Amino acid sequence: MTSILDQPDILFPDVIRHNARFHGIKTAVVCGDDRLNWREFHLRTNKVANALVRAGLQKGDRVCFFMQNSMAAFELIWGTIKAGGVVSPLNVMMAADSLPAMIDNAAPRFIFVDSELAGAVDAVRGAVRNKPDIFYAESGAVEGWQSYVELVEAGSEAEYFPDLKLSDTMTVLYSSGTTGVPKGSEHTHAARHFYSLGCGPALRMDPYSVALCATPLYTNGTWITLLPALYLGGTVVLARKLTPQAWLELVARERITHAFLVPTQCIGIVERASPEYDVSSLQGILYGGAPMTSQTAAAMAKTFPNTRMYEIYGMSEGWCTLAYPEDRAHGRSSTVGKPVFGGDICVIDPEGRELPPGEQGELAGWSAGLMKGYLGDPQRTADIVWKGPHGRTYLRSGDIGYMDTEGFFFVNGRVKDMIISGGINVFASDIEEVFMQHPAVAEAAAIGIPHDKWGETPIVMVILRQGHQIDAVALKEWGNHRLGKFQRVSEVKFVDDFPRANYGKILKRVLREPYWEGRERSI
Repeated sequence: MTSILDQPDILFPDVIRHNARFHGIKTAVVCGDDRLNWREFHLRTNKVANALVRAGLQKGDRVCFFMQNSMAAFELIWGTIKAGGVVSPLNVMMAADSLPAMIDNAAPRFIFVDSELAGAVDAVRGAVRNKPDIFYAESGAVEGWQSYVELVEAGSEAEYFPDLKLSDTMTVLYSSGTTGVPKGSEHTHAARHFYSLGCGPALRMDPYSVALCATPLYTNGTWITLLPALYLGGTVVLARKLTPQAWLELVARERITHAFLVPTQCIGIVERASPEYDVSSLQGILYGGAPMTSQTAAAMAKTFPNTRMYEIYGMSEGWCTLAYPEDRAHGRSSTVGKPVFGGDICVIDPEGRELPPGEQGELAGWSAGLMKGYLGDPQRTADIVWKGPHGRTYLRSGDIGYMDTEGFFFVNGRVKDMIISGGINVFASDIEEVFMQHPAVAEAAAIGIPHDKWGETPIVMVILRQGHQIDAVALKEWGNHRLGKFQRVSEVKFVDDFPRANYGKILKRVLREPYWEGRERSI
């Protein structure tokens, strides 16, 4: 019998509408001196949605954003989603030769750009084949650009109801290029709901949560705390790149309850923290995006003794684990936890056979937040697929790890980061962990370089802490004394910084390139 009851999909536009009605005067979003309550945010995003539809946007059209974190970017992104569009924030730090490739892949109807970044887009416009219909900048003063301020102000505040389904694409976020040409992960509304329903309760978020988003909107990690706060009617505080001092000041001023950080940010915050900053409001800090050393994790726990520390690990493509403070308290200091909200992870060997607990192999995962695939690239999508039990599709991570007998996962490093010296597998993370224990070392990155006898030999590149000095030979001897014979490095090399991707993740491929140029081995 056909039901007479309406059973609609609940989508993020419905969530914003709900929050405007029931949390209307409560602050929804803060960025610098700008702040909007939920009712104002609802009306502003309605204006964006109606303006875009009037300009020609149709359901499913993609819109690119080459913008820093700002109130304008936030309004434009959510207004686009309300209009039925697909949002694709682009990495403003990406190399110039990657930008045309991302725009071509996205094939956007429109592109929105900060005025100060319009020149970067203009410089590659000739190399873009799939040119957007309209280029929007804030002022529109740049030749060939229109003003998005004027566009939005002409929009109506009336509701717009596109025929959206949970299976429709909501976002396309591009990889940081750690393994070459950036890939666009296509996530549906349903997949993005997973972030709210899976991560929100795990982090103990509620309508009174205030989430600090100090990483860019073009990175997937930013959405992990952003979406639950938005979904629950909490408050989102956006910030551009912050100094450790500015982060601490913002936590104190806005009474932040939850924050996402990457390890490089944690290092700076620990060094700058002092009793002058009131961080008592902080209930939970989620960190991830790159490995956190045990020394930094311990320092964070000491700096924020009343704050729950969570570690998230996984793939931007849509599966993750979460390590709770209690997991570490029970003797598993290096675990990345267990799969979130009904997800699953298997450990597989190079032939795709599932391995039992305790055996190391490649981690492959599944969750309700899995991407539809890489936009326009079925081959690269197929390359990471592993068919698990019952035919379910898992995504291969490229990470080496294992599961213990109680279901906790541990990660040793990237498959491509493994150093094979004399036929023995050497994990770069083990070397880095040792050198990071030296008080003069701020960061360390171990790579394998060619060796005539052993095939590869490990070396470690080091950034020294400010004000510290040590001889490279002395540091090498110090580290090798604490490493196994097969792990010992042949050189310590001091550097000022590392090439980095999103979240400050070190691009080891770039570090290896000069050593392996002209050789058959893949880097």
